[in-house]
Amino acid sequence: MSTQWLAIQSFQHSQDLLAAINTLAIHIKSKLAGVLDGEPPEAVENARGIIAAFLNDLKTFVEEASEAKPVIGADTRLRQLAKSFLAAKGRRFHSALFRKTLPKPEELLDAKSAEERRTLLESLADLRTLIEEHVQADELRILGDF
Repeated sequence: MSTQWLAIQSFQHSQDLLAAINTLAIHIKSKLAGVLDGEPPEAVENARGIIAAFLNDLKTFVEEASEAKPVIGADTRLRQLAKSFLAAKGRRFHSALFRKTLPKPEELLDAKSAEERRTLLESLADLRTLIEEHVQADELRILGDF
């Protein structure tokens, strides 16, 4: 596959992930504010599932990358994202997601109390920033110096 095609796939995957992050964040903010959001429960659960699947994959790739093992089963862009995640841990981002070890997605995403929801929102915001930076690199590969 060409580098541009991989960038296009990565871009689309990132856009889907950003949409899921936004859906879940809006839902959580609405709950914290005590108002009903307009998202159907299925959309919120779908978003939670997309984020959980991504975090499970990321956890595997980050563990392998941190041990200097080859990241098997990851395309170049996902390997780069895992490296960016490791570089950002504890330096740029300080949410629960970016602490010493990646929390289990189910534990992070199953926020019941107001404090857990705020922790999740902080993690989602940091993850969104990391993904948006990743998307910018994909855009440059796709569009070049338009």
